[in-house]
Amino acid sequence: MATQEYLAEIHVRTTSGDLVTIYADSTGPAGLSADEVRARAEKFALAEVPGGRVEGSRVSTDGRAY
Repeated sequence: MATQEYLAEIHVRTTSGDLVTIYADSTGPAGLSADEVRARAEKFALAEVPGGRVEGSRVSTDGRAY
C-alpha cells in the first residue's frame, strides 16, 4: 500500500482568546482528500488545545506516493 505525506496548519482560538497555529503534518494512505486530511488534523489540533475552536486551516501534499 502506498503512503503519502500530508501537511496541515490548523489555526485554533484558545479559551483565553489567543490564536495559535498547530502543525499537524502526517503520513497516511495515498490519495486522501483534502477534507479527510483536514478532519484528521483538526481532531489532533483540538486535542492539543482543549476547549479551543478551529478558525482556519490549510492542508496540502507534495502529491508523491511512496
